[in-house]
Amino acid sequence: MIFSSNGANVTSQFTFPDVKSDPYPVLVQGPAGELFNFTKIGYSTNNTFALAYATLPPNAGPFPHIHHYTNEWFYFPKGGIVIFSSNQTYPNENQIPNGVQLPKTSMHRYHTKPGDLIFGPSFYVHGFLNEENVSHSLILVWTPDVISEYFFQVGQIVTDPNNLPPIADINKRLLVSEAPKYGINQSSYWDEYVESWDDDWQPPLGMNAHGQELLNMLGSTVVQNVTYQTTTSHAPSIKASPVFSCPMAFMIVHVLCILF
Repeated sequence: MIFSSNGANVTSQFTFPDVKSDPYPVLVQGPAGELFNFTKIGYSTNNTFALAYATLPPNAGPFPHIHHYTNEWFYFPKGGIVIFSSNQTYPNENQIPNGVQLPKTSMHRYHTKPGDLIFGPSFYVHGFLNEENVSHSLILVWTPDVISEYFFQVGQIVTDPNNLPPIADINKRLLVSEAPKYGINQSSYWDEYVESWDDDWQPPLGMNAHGQELLNMLGSTVVQNVTYQTTTSHAPSIKASPVFSCPMAFMIVHVLCILF
């Protein structure tokens, strides 16, 4: 249960640890406008988890969707992003709340604050959106890692973060069409799964958002005695890796990682 409307399970800010990056983090522009810096992916974590530092420009964020294979955490260093979730679960990949297979769902929104950690278990309709006129950052952790390969397939590999390509229509279509391969039901517009929206969600936060489970999972990848501060970010710098300086080189390395 991730709905805590009475505030009983709400705690204070969470301190996100600094996680040692893989040698060559991968920059991906998602079809929903996010810029992901994948600093840990399955090949280095035995597929236990993937971690990405993300920048969310104004009006960017994914349409409502459901994960069937993964749980995830969202950490908001400075808040400013709206996150939303259903209160009902949808465990059957072939029965989605699109008004045809199942009735549409109600969506409950929460305006994040600095230092918020929120847990998103599988089977809930959820998503997030930057409604402000400035970019905001967040950290996402998915477990297990089936998500990085999905974004590598449907997103655009970035070689120059200061000169992002326009988001192509083909990538927006791939976000939806390829999603079922990775256990995701991805809607193609805001209200496809949604009957109503309400600003009434108070999710469990911090350690009550499975915070200790997250810290245990990150384990040996944490840089000791260093934490990700909510006031001054020292997340891995967003720059193109020489190994992934061209999409073909990336695909070769990614295939080798899968095979071996």
